[in-house]
Parts: sequence; structure tokens; C-alpha cells
Amino acid sequence: MTDPQEARKALQALRQAMAEDIMAASDEEILTQFAEDAGSPEENAARMRTLFEKSILLANKGRLQAAKAGAAAGRVSSPVDAIPIGEARARLRLVLDAHAHDKSFALAARKESELSDADVLDMLEALRELGLLE
Repeated sequence: MTDPQEARKALQALRQAMAEDIMAASDEEILTQFAEDAGSPEENAARMRTLFEKSILLANKGRLQAAKAGAAAGRVSSPVDAIPIGEARARLRLVLDAHAHDKSFALAARKESELSDADVLDMLEALRELGLLE
């Protein structure tokens, strides 16, 4: 049986010889050998570009779907959002009035009557997250 160290040395010498042979070959020799083994280099390059573009598209689609899922998860409305808008505006008015002395509330936030329904619900959710509204 062959000594494992000798076998490794022989394989290393073979690898080295193959690498030197490839490095010494001209571009034309490499293209000729490739054409004999795998066909037209131009056709192969076109196939590889197509595969590369498809993989980019698939990766982008996956990221887009993940982003959509994340956005959809963030939009899941809580049961409290189902309250009538009149009641929501009244709750917002109560919170704003209770904190009217607080300078950290913006002027726009105090003008509840100018807010859209969606803005009112968003503000109520933000106030709930801040712990200012139960």
C-alpha cells in the first residue's frame, strides 16, 4: 500500500503541474479546449448571463415578498381601531386636553379637527404605544 504522505505529495505535484500548464496556455488554447469540451464559449456566456439575471430576479422577488409580508404584519389593525371615528376623535381630544400644558405636543397635534380619520386613528395608536392612552 502507498504511504499517505507520499500520495499527498504526488497529488500536490500533479495539482501544481496542472496549474502551471493552465497558466502557460494562451487564451486561444483555452478557448479551443473549452469549445471541444463544452461547445461555443459565446453561447455558454449567454446562458450563464441568463442564469445570473434569473437568480438576481428571484432574489429580488424574495426580498420584495419579505418586505410586503413585514409591511402587512405592521398594518394588522387592533380591535380598538374598529371604534366609530366620532368616538376616536373624542378620545384624542381628551388626551390632547389632558396634556395641553405639555410643550412636547406639537401644535398640529392639538388641532384635532383638521386631522383626517386615518391620522386620528394613527395618533391614537401612537398615544397607546406611548402609554398615554389605554
